[in-house]
Amino acid sequence: MTVRDRHCRMPGCRRRAGRCDIDHGHPFADGGPTACANLCCLCRRHHRIKTFARGWSFSLLDDGRLVVRTPSGVSRTTRPPGWYPDPEPDPPELEELAPPDPLQL
Repeated sequence: MTVRDRHCRMPGCRRRAGRCDIDHGHPFADGGPTACANLCCLCRRHHRIKTFARGWSFSLLDDGRLVVRTPSGVSRTTRPPGWYPDPEPDPPELEELAPPDPLQL
């Protein structure tokens, strides 16, 4: 988590990951797995807001984005820096890259 997230995932917070708590996106008590896809770094302050403050909503999506909704309804989204969960596309076929064969024209 700390390598992927690099800092607290709360929008605007830059506390380094080594000083953060690793938090479950979907609560462990509600069946959330302790797996990379369900964990993110939150500093102690923002972890406590997520856990105890009324009206706040934190959603960790499958693609690694964290959506935070404040009690006033404002939403902010963060993505781990440099994280691209989509696989790389297949390389083009060799026939598409090769120049035309002059003997077959």
